[in-house]
Amino acid sequence: MPEFARSITIAKLLEAKGEDLSLKLLCADKKGLEREITKASVNRPGLALDGHMENYRAEIIQIIGRGEYAFCAKLPPKKLELNIKKMLESGAVPCIIITAGMRVLPSIKKACCEHHVPLLSTSMDTASFVAELIAYLDEATSPRTHVHGVLVKVSGMGVLIRGDAGIGKSECALELIKRGHILVADDIVEVQRRRGNVLIGTCPPMLQHYMEVRGLGILDIELLFGVGSSIDTSTIEMEVNLVAPTGAIDRLGIEQQTTCLLGAQINSLTIPVTPGRNLAVLIEVAALNQRLKGQGISSAKEFTQKLLTKMKGKKNGSK
Repeated sequence: MPEFARSITIAKLLEAKGEDLSLKLLCADKKGLEREITKASVNRPGLALDGHMENYRAEIIQIIGRGEYAFCAKLPPKKLELNIKKMLESGAVPCIIITAGMRVLPSIKKACCEHHVPLLSTSMDTASFVAELIAYLDEATSPRTHVHGVLVKVSGMGVLIRGDAGIGKSECALELIKRGHILVADDIVEVQRRRGNVLIGTCPPMLQHYMEVRGLGILDIELLFGVGSSIDTSTIEMEVNLVAPTGAIDRLGIEQQTTCLLGAQINSLTIPVTPGRNLAVLIEVAALNQRLKGQGISSAKEFTQKLLTKMKGKKNGSK
């Protein structure tokens, strides 16, 4: 399962969000516009503007807000230009953005042009601009991958059903849809990790609201079950692995299994597939049971504790 690290160029940022973020390009050449943004984060370089480069984060967008601008305006132009050049000399800075519609200082513009670093401005207030910019960068640069499986929203919980080809993932999802749950993606699920290690599952555009079932072919779920039977995206909160029965299976369910997707941990459950088992009902109940576990309620642990207490009481009574 390869992970696709993502980045966008300054040119792409301007194309996608230039109008929404009121961005204006003040200084840049072709080389500068190809600089890449790899992190959904920004830096307000207060100490760096005074020449202190300790812990300075050069790899992210540099924001000059009202406070930084006021400090820059008080510095001698030559010293400001020298300090800006120190900030840019690593070559890693994607761009500098001046917010709140403030006039660019000649020293800043000169340093940016010499180092081929794009200089932009926005009329938006710093806080509002940073919030909108980070929201966009989070979506645009967060890592993604594709997994083979079916994603269904079961009782409001995104459940990723996985297993070997032909084991019955799509048939199980079809039964869940008949029971009123919602299809997100069949066969291929695009997974994206957002801030806070939240996993978002999306259906590729060509496959949206379609499902392939062996023996039936391609089905249009929205036409069969209504427009409310499918959605394009959902969080992924639980994984269910359908497996052929092999050896011993945990019958109490005390130990919580987990799986790792793009560095984020989600709860996992393994269900053996045998004739006569209603997998859709099992997954439906598993999702509800996971909700209880999320509230600190574990039926398996409560039962085990009662059993141990009972056995201990009998042992003490026999003495």
